[in-house]
This record gives sequence, structure tokens and C-alpha cells, in this order.
Amino acid sequence: MQWLPPLIILTQRLWLRLWLTFIARLGVPEEVLSDQGTQFMSDCMKEVCRLLGIKQKATIPYHPRCNGLVERFNATLKTCLRRSCSEQPCQWHRNIYPIVFAYREVHQEPTHFAPFELLYGRTVRGPMHILRELWTKDIEEPEVKTSYEYVMNLRERLEDTLNIAREELEKAQERQKHYYDRTAKCRKLSVGGKVIVLLPRDSTKLLMQWKGPFEVVATVGVNDYRINMGGKVKTFHANLLIGYIARHQDIHQAAVDEGLPTSSSTISAASLTVIEDIEDEHFKNSDCETLPELGGWGSNERVNDLQYGDQPTPDQRRKCLECVSV
Repeated sequence: MQWLPPLIILTQRLWLRLWLTFIARLGVPEEVLSDQGTQFMSDCMKEVCRLLGIKQKATIPYHPRCNGLVERFNATLKTCLRRSCSEQPCQWHRNIYPIVFAYREVHQEPTHFAPFELLYGRTVRGPMHILRELWTKDIEEPEVKTSYEYVMNLRERLEDTLNIAREELEKAQERQKHYYDRTAKCRKLSVGGKVIVLLPRDSTKLLMQWKGPFEVVATVGVNDYRINMGGKVKTFHANLLIGYIARHQDIHQAAVDEGLPTSSSTISAASLTVIEDIEDEHFKNSDCETLPELGGWGSNERVNDLQYGDQPTPDQRRKCLECVSV
């Protein structure tokens, strides 16, 4: 039902008070999914969940898809607030409940039912319902039923509604999975290997950068991994990780694959892109000393544009020039 109390600040004590209010209204849930905020992961919250038999789950950092329902609703709520509070942005908290009411009485695409109807088994009497009564002058008289008849009819109506909503929701999930799988790629990382992690920059959380390398400590489920980040072990989704191979290991493996010696001077030359075979006429008719065509390189690069890495010695520079100038 998207229970949204507007808060200026969310402390541990305030959150527990709101949490118990929510339980008093709708009952004790079997499990609760939240982010890793201190107010949600505190010892007091864990003890409350233990006493009430609630299974507590936490999302992966910087992975909104882990709790897509909440993130999608937050985007919808922000859009509605932005449009309704364009003239008085500082009064946004006054419009939360009217917006949530409108959201609850509108039929949702995945389920084809309104959230209010799924929870209470009846349609809510909102502004559109009142407007229709004023236009049509048709006021529905409530049926006279006994308590037993009302409860049995409500139960049957809720069961039918929930079954239809469940079927429509499964169809929507299959459709979304089909669209996601068209571009998704399976990614597996080995325990003990090195990875780099996509994290926000230290200066601002709005920009992301790759940090690392860090060591993979263990796997959690199918797509989550526990990473050792300077003594602290944290869990990340596979979409935020990329396998890391050190530069010297990459060059060494390339030399081994080509059957070349693995000395440092030879590796520097062997790590260059393989030069394609061209005729000697290319050099005879050329007015400038251009590099041969390289796989994936531009054809206008010169020998003087060659860049060196790892501070090679003069002898290594000479050998590299001989390789590209022959």
C-alpha cells in the first residue's frame, strides 16, 4: 500500500515507533526488506524482528534493482511531487497523502487492480466516484446482509481478485524478464580472484568510478559476491564488479600464447598489436614515415607518436622502434 509518512529525519527511535504503528494497522509481516541504513540494521531492530518472528533481509549497496518495487514507486512519487509543488516546492510534504491516495485508487498495469481494492476487497470512494454520482444522480444503496454473508462474500471476492492479480503479475514478470534477458550477460567470478568495484566518488555520490582491485572472499547466492575492501568485507551484486587482471600478467599470457620469450624487453615488443602484412611498395611511395596498418589502430600514426609504458630503458626503446620501423 506504499505507507509513506513524511519525515524530516529518520532516527532509530522514530523508525521503531513508526514500524510498530505499521504493524498495528496491517499486522505482522513474515519478512521485511530494507536497505543497510543504521536505523534498519540496528541491534534493537534485529531484536524486534526476532521477537515477532520476522525474517529480516537487506539490499545490496548501489543496486536499486534489488528492491525495484520501492525504487519504481519513489520515482513515480517524485514526479508527482515535482508537478504538484512547482509553485511552492517547500510545501511538498503537504501533498504526499493526496498523491498516495490517488495512486492507491488507480488500477496498476501489472495487476490490473487498484492497490486499495487488493487490500480491502472493495473500491474506494474517491473524488472520481463522487463526481460520477453527481453527474448520473445514481447513488448505490448498500445491500442488507448479515455479518456472516458479508464475510463470506468478501472472502470469495478477495480470493478471486488475488488469483487474477497473481496471474497478471506473473505475465508482467515474464515479459519484463524477456526484455531484460535480451541484453543481459552471465558473469561468473572466482573466489580468491581480483575485481574492481563500481562505487561513488569520494567527492560526490552523483558520479561513479571503478575502484580496486579487491579480493573476492565468497559467493552469496547466484549473483552476489563478498568482497574484501581493505579489511572490511562487503557484499556487491555482479553488475557492479569486473574481473581484474594485472598488466604484467596480461602481457605475460600474450607472450606465452604467441610462443615468444618472456623476458621484459621482448614482452614490451611482443605486446604490440600484430602488424598486418603489407607490400613494400607502401613504404617506397610514402613521403612520410608512417606506421603500418595496425589492427584497431588509426593509419595516420607515426613512429614518433609511439608511447612507452613502465619507463623502458634506452635499449628497450631502440628495440621497439626497430620492430615498428622494419
